[in-house]
Amino acid sequence: AFHVEKLKCMMPAFSACCSELTSRWEKMLGPDGSCEVDVWPELQNFTRDVISRTAFGSSFEEGRRIFQLQEEQTELVIQSAQYLFVPGYRYLPTKRNRRMREIAREVRGLLRDMVMEREKAMQSGTASNDNLLGLLLESNLAYSQESGNSNKFRMTIEEVIEEC
Repeated sequence: AFHVEKLKCMMPAFSACCSELTSRWEKMLGPDGSCEVDVWPELQNFTRDVISRTAFGSSFEEGRRIFQLQEEQTELVIQSAQYLFVPGYRYLPTKRNRRMREIAREVRGLLRDMVMEREKAMQSGTASNDNLLGLLLESNLAYSQESGNSNKFRMTIEEVIEEC
């Protein structure tokens, strides 16, 4: 996935993200040609957009819910790490632990939908492989076909989600 030729296919996604960011900043300019920008949230969203487009082929807006859930999950993990480690604590049905399981379940569901949607598009011939998910599914399909369409050599949707 990180061969030079495959990365060159991702350049349009990088370029589109940069263009959108600069045009958004240009719209913020005042009459005197200057403005004050808090770049931290802008660069966070830019990074998320680049990751969404290159990893999944979707924009940040489409993957926003996944990023929101991951951000919340990170906060919960940090809060959990502040306490003394007690073996098995993560299995207790505390409010925090239940929320962390809910988040994990929702993220898995969103990713599963994304993978299944992409697989359908690949089967119909309308999907592009200019992102990591497309490359993974394409190589998975090719490997499966090389081994005689045997599903035992093919990655399951759950395994693809784990790679995401």
